Amino acid sequence: MPNRFIGKLIYTGCKIKDAISLNLRNHLIFYLVKNIKEPFCIEKNVELRTPQQIKIEKDCTIKSRTIINGRSRREDFGIILGENTYLKENCYFDAYGSGFIHIDGFCAFGQNTIIHGGGGVKIGKYVITGANCYIIASNHIYDSIEFPIILQGDKQKGIVIEDNVWLGGSVIVLDGVTIGRNSVIAAGTVVRKNVSPNTLMYVDNEKNLIMKTIFSKKNNEKPSR
Repeated sequence: MPNRFIGKLIYTGCKIKDAISLNLRNHLIFYLVKNIKEPFCIEKNVELRTPQQIKIEKDCTIKSRTIINGRSRREDFGIILGENTYLKENCYFDAYGSGFIHIDGFCAFGQNTIIHGGGGVKIGKYVITGANCYIIASNHIYDSIEFPIILQGDKQKGIVIEDNVWLGGSVIVLDGVTIGRNSVIAAGTVVRKNVSPNTLMYVDNEKNLIMKTIFSKKNNEKPSR
């Protein structure tokens, strides 16, 4: 039997095995996640924790080694991924019991993005993040020097990211922040306060935090031909 034919036979057998495995995995996902719409793409090695509190709309993609935990005491669905949400590898989204993460859809999250939903995280449409972004809707209390910080509890205000926002790589968004629509947060920025709509936020060479208006009626006009 020619080696080329044997190679094709092995390749075809692997493809059939992968197709069967994918089909079985999809059936298992349907069984575990009651609120999921087709089509969807959930790769191998994705963990869906507390799946009964996860809602996934159609055309969502979740890449490998991502963990999603829907645990929430205050919401029916601790995690909602709106239509056309795309999670790249190694993301970690956790409603953290007291909170939620609700994403309206048409969003993309870069590798290693971490979202802590303790105080509630609401993300609009057309939001994109670079790799290694942290969105943390919780903060430790450290009022006393007589008790370990780990025993003092935490405070939670929540985070809102409105439509059409771009977070560059390694951006950190802290609790209590609202980022207005049409805003861009430059790579490596720590967002500690609210950002008005249509704003570019970055740190300059002197380590000053700069906020500039980037959209106006003038630059929204159609170019003349």
